[in-house]
Amino acid sequence: MSSIEEAQRSTIGAIAAPGDWLTGEQRVAVWREVRDAATNDLDQERKQALSPNAIDGAHAASAELSASAMEVVHRTASDPGRLTRAWADEQIATLGEETYTELIGVTAIVTVVDRFHRAMGRPEVPLPDPTTGEPAQVRPDDVGDIGAWVSQTVGPTKANVSRTLSLVPVTNQTWRQLVDTHYSRGPEFMNLQWDFPLSRPQAELVATRSTALNECFY
Repeated sequence: MSSIEEAQRSTIGAIAAPGDWLTGEQRVAVWREVRDAATNDLDQERKQALSPNAIDGAHAASAELSASAMEVVHRTASDPGRLTRAWADEQIATLGEETYTELIGVTAIVTVVDRFHRAMGRPEVPLPDPTTGEPAQVRPDDVGDIGAWVSQTVGPTKANVSRTLSLVPVTNQTWRQLVDTHYSRGPEFMNLQWDFPLSRPQAELVATRSTALNECFY
């Protein structure tokens, strides 16, 4: 099994397990809603509108996710480039910044998995059966206000893109493993001369172009 396939398998199992503040059932429900956002009528109307706020309507709560959680997942999955600080503050006030951050993290993780399979011409991965157990519910001691929308690791020890999910370490571990395997290739990323099908400049070009198209903050 290749390192990427192994990372995908590990990620699927991690999403099905309890996370930082969400249960396994809730994390799998997030994945389900991320897929629904691709064709959901309300999401598509908002995406096509000059402003998403011009469209009336809201996502109803599900058995696993509150209405606010549904809003975070659907907006992040369908129209991430137009999220605003005011919108985020409203969701955080209802959900708490830890839960908000985990919802964002799980949404990003499962989007990578689904898009990878789509790009490879493979069918979607069946949603995993959630495992039982309680979330860790641990807020790291080394996080604080660094000027971001949510608390992150304080100090210059990590690049901003590497500490975006530092408030939710269980979810962040899964995210970093996925990133390290699919893009940076772990420690080999620091080697400017690598022996892969794409040269280092080619990999950076693809990454930069993809980032621009996805309107990534970083």
